[in-house]
Amino acid sequence: MYKKLSRKKSNLLRTLETGIRRFDLYNKSVIDGEFAFELYDTYGFPIDLTQLIARERNMQVDMNGFNQCLEQQKERSRAASAVDAEDWVILENSESKFIGYDNTTAEVNIIKYRKVKSKNKEQYQLVFNQTPFYAESGGQVGDTGYIQNEKEKIFITDTQKENNQIIHLSDKLPVDLKADFIATVNNSRRRKITANHSATHLMHAALKQILGKHVVQKGSLVNDEHTRFDFAHFAKVSDEDIAKIEQLVNEKIRENIALDERRNVPIEEAKSMGATALFGEKYGDYVRVIIFDPAYSMELCGGTHVNATGEIGLFKILSESAVAAGVRRIEAITSIEAEKYIINQLTQLNTIKTELKNPKRYCYKSKGTIVRK
Repeated sequence: MYKKLSRKKSNLLRTLETGIRRFDLYNKSVIDGEFAFELYDTYGFPIDLTQLIARERNMQVDMNGFNQCLEQQKERSRAASAVDAEDWVILENSESKFIGYDNTTAEVNIIKYRKVKSKNKEQYQLVFNQTPFYAESGGQVGDTGYIQNEKEKIFITDTQKENNQIIHLSDKLPVDLKADFIATVNNSRRRKITANHSATHLMHAALKQILGKHVVQKGSLVNDEHTRFDFAHFAKVSDEDIAKIEQLVNEKIRENIALDERRNVPIEEAKSMGATALFGEKYGDYVRVIIFDPAYSMELCGGTHVNATGEIGLFKILSESAVAAGVRRIEAITSIEAEKYIINQLTQLNTIKTELKNPKRYCYKSKGTIVRK
């Protein structure tokens, strides 16, 4: 076993040494994204290492180019793992329309479908004439739910976007493909997602206000359990600043700021309004602007959001960490998950206090106050 580990270690070191020799021969002042990705993909260089060596040599790294190459590799991997797809079966020649900003149920018909096979699992992709299901995009996960009529109920396990089509995944086909259905989004899950997504906007604005205008989004994931937000910042966020960010976001939640949603805004007009564009997003000529107080948070966004910030309930940061040089990550929870977390923390505190024979106990009231008994 030791010999095998030694061989693996020596192979890794040889690969890194080869990469360093390639680095030594590089004579540009800016390391382009393709070369940085080659070091990462072929020679095992973490991007942090490439940036460190570059700084020592007074060079810069094209991080946008690197991230593009990384995303292209992910797309190729996704395509390779998903690909065994049959041809589309067309039932109706019509366009599909997304109505999910205003509806979580709708009457739908299947206009086309196909069978796909991924990792030996067979599924079906369905496209409806109209749909309330939000497709995964911009860091927000896709909706789940079901379609149903008097004869059967088909569960939708995920919603994705492909070639500007909204595709609904199911484990089986309806018996009558031409029947009318009622599509229903899993609304409790959707509400948790929207709370996390709107809280992310409030947090983004708080980060800019407390840490500085240099803060820009570098990536995000919003689902029904938590929000994960990556942003540009040069140092660890202090505990004091974390507390300030939490406090500011929760102030905005208590203000119950109404959502100001503006659709089909010309992109140049949106920019002149001061709307923040998000990392990795591609925008067309017309965009959707999400505003929670124009003086506080205004972003271009295609995701789903609460009607007013009070629906978020409570915001709690769980962790802050580094993900790359100059990029930090915050993970946070809202609403019911945040309340559960605080109750659990107080339960642990009370258990410790009991063990230490301290009679003062703490409990959490549903309106967000903590009282001592």
